[in-house]
Amino acid sequence: MTINQLSEMRKNGLRALIENGWFEGFKRLLTDLYPDNAHFIYELLQNAEDARASKVHFVLNADKLEFEHNGGKLFEIEDVESITNIGSSTKTDDPTNIGEFGIGFKAVFAYTNTPEIESGKFHFRIRDMVVPDTEGLSPGALGARRTRFVFPFDNPKKSPENAVAEIKRNLQELNENTLLFLDNIRQINYNLPDSKKGSLERKKNTDDGNQIEISVKHPESRLPKSTHYLRFTKNVNVQDEDDKSKCRQIAIAFGVDMSKSGHWKIIPLNPGQVCIYFPAVKEPCNLRFHIHAPFAST
Repeated sequence: MTINQLSEMRKNGLRALIENGWFEGFKRLLTDLYPDNAHFIYELLQNAEDARASKVHFVLNADKLEFEHNGGKLFEIEDVESITNIGSSTKTDDPTNIGEFGIGFKAVFAYTNTPEIESGKFHFRIRDMVVPDTEGLSPGALGARRTRFVFPFDNPKKSPENAVAEIKRNLQELNENTLLFLDNIRQINYNLPDSKKGSLERKKNTDDGNQIEISVKHPESRLPKSTHYLRFTKNVNVQDEDDKSKCRQIAIAFGVDMSKSGHWKIIPLNPGQVCIYFPAVKEPCNLRFHIHAPFAST
């Protein structure tokens, strides 16, 4: 299938939704699904992780958000189909993948009517939530091993000022736990409209990779703050909802600190954090370490 054929198929489906009077309610349901609309930031990080990116960069402007990563796995037509689809996925059984674009990505439409994506041989914008459109766009200018998303703040229901405030808050809330259980992304950078910058970086301090250091530089801070962990991962077989066995990763991370004698010691983390790759902030945890597993989120 070509992107033009996909576009025509989506237009036909959209026409049926409009003729039956379902489209506006459907659109409202999807964009209101997440109370925190800027949840899509994690969808972008998820895609970059699965694309094997090591570095990602957010640039927040007064009129748009740009996101770029250096992942070597570029968009294929299946990815175009997935990101313009609703309620289905092109997930694979690759245990290293978090998952392809889901309904959470549709939260971007609370901010934009025309998100734009450039990756590999594809350069398109999405109209009416489901229609890929290449009119006036030229593929290939970005270069190899780069993927870029542009989200203009052109949704009349949310002012650019409110969009900037909400996304800025979510970017500044990214912390060491954001990178803790990822395998590929080592560095997150972001630029704010006032020219201030923030960053997060993960480093491995031992040959076996178990001891890691994560440094976080907030826009208001002069110097980054480093946190050290002892992290252990293991692949296990779990049963999915169809009673099929799948290989998935679980992990735990203990806080560590340098003792007065110059040796590393384990320290309690208070509170511990439940993660499904990224922090599940609404899931309470009484443990004194962080834990990641393929939990069913509520």
